[in-house]
Amino acid sequence: MNRSKQAGMGIKAIVVLLVGLMLASVCIALVGSHSWGHNVGEPELEKLPIWKQCCGEGDCVSQRLRIVGKEPGKKIIVEIEGIQTSVDKEKFSPVPTNRTWVCYITPGGAIRNENIRCILYPQKNGTT
Repeated sequence: MNRSKQAGMGIKAIVVLLVGLMLASVCIALVGSHSWGHNVGEPELEKLPIWKQCCGEGDCVSQRLRIVGKEPGKKIIVEIEGIQTSVDKEKFSPVPTNRTWVCYITPGGAIRNENIRCILYPQKNGTT
């Protein structure tokens, strides 16, 4: 194979690579711009101001939560996904949902009071 054909094949490979990277960047940008914290398939919940306030950044996830007890100083001892921690009582809000939503300051970070913005839990019938 002569050098001009090799150079042409090299340029084609680079163009294909650049087009692939560009398409991948567009896909990542589209997925990243979607705030999944707002669209969770619960329209009643998503309309509430507390949802926008707590989950505006798409940092709320549905997690298993169990109340373990109370602690002096207005803290509630909870177990979230098997991890026990104490959370400030004022971070809890009842909402019209069947799931418990934990909203994090740093998503994927530690399950600790300092990293929890709020906890939205199912309200009992008749409460607001």
